[in-house]
Amino acid sequence: MSEQINLFKQFENLFKAEEIGEEKKPFQKTYDYSPFALQDTIGMADNKRAWIEYQKLKFLGIEDEELIHNIVSKVRDMAIIRMGATVSDLGIKEYPYNKSKKDLKNWKEEKLFKFYEKLISLYHESRMGGESLDTALEKAILKL
Repeated sequence: MSEQINLFKQFENLFKAEEIGEEKKPFQKTYDYSPFALQDTIGMADNKRAWIEYQKLKFLGIEDEELIHNIVSKVRDMAIIRMGATVSDLGIKEYPYNKSKKDLKNWKEEKLFKFYEKLISLYHESRMGGESLDTALEKAILKL
């Protein structure tokens, strides 16, 4: 029996019980907020990881408006760097610039620009009464 306890010891901090009124909700998954994790997975062009990070942020209650702006800023930076922009042109710090520049190896130029255009159009279409931003963004992430 002690072997089973030790076997799962590594997972003991994964789930936490939270009190709601007098009731306890055991095993409610808690995540730390990291706005850059989604951007990093977009830079890797990894649709599975990006979708997981997207779901984590949605679970935390982060609004779609904020999520799309984070994704668009990452893709925009990569697209502009692809066209030859420097750190001073973008007005960002050197670390995100270098990270975006390094992430370019994961994206073909045509795919990057098409994804950027898709993000911009789905944002505006959702504001004009088209498909909901949540659904459209999730589809776009899954098609990375």
